[in-house]
Amino acid sequence: MANADILELHRRQPRRLDFPPPRARQERDSSDARLRVQGELSAKRTEGAPSVAFGAASPASGGGNQGSVAAIPMTGAASLLAYLGAAPLLAAALAMIAYPYDAAAAQAFLILYGAALLIFFGGVRWGVAVMKPAGPTARALLGAGLPMLAALPLFAPGDAQVKMIAIMALMIVLLIDDLRATRRGDGAPQWYLGVRAPLTVLIEVAFLVALAAGIGG
Repeated sequence: MANADILELHRRQPRRLDFPPPRARQERDSSDARLRVQGELSAKRTEGAPSVAFGAASPASGGGNQGSVAAIPMTGAASLLAYLGAAPLLAAALAMIAYPYDAAAAQAFLILYGAALLIFFGGVRWGVAVMKPAGPTARALLGAGLPMLAALPLFAPGDAQVKMIAIMALMIVLLIDDLRATRRGDGAPQWYLGVRAPLTVLIEVAFLVALAAGIGG
């Protein structure tokens, strides 16, 4: 056979392609897809993770505790102003002890200042009522206006000791009512009552000292 015939036969033979078996090809495709999905998930986790270089706090590093600490209201200024507000009453009560023969001016100051505090607490109640998202109720507005109405007779002439006893009783009634309103969920926040309760105690102490000085004088 001539060389040309051999070459022609070789050219006409079908070429052999090395295709992998169907089962091996399926396993390889499944492995590639699994690796591709794992790579995408790993990339998403890397993008969503907080960066330590920028100082971001993760839950394990106490970031949640920092959020709860930031949510705690800062009441230092309110407490300081409240105690400063009670200081004039204590000073007037001590003045009545130091100068028992000239206690009329101190008594008048105590009554006027106590009446002003009642009106102030009524204003706080009014502010709490009108700040509600649903609007104030008639009960809340009435409760806010009553302290001012109760304080008006204190500006009229009358017995000083009776007025001081009335102020003490009204202060306690207002505090109890504010506590109940907060427990119902329609009153002042808890931190305000945490400041208001010690302030009421100081007011009561000042009037008790003034009453004792008046009786002793």
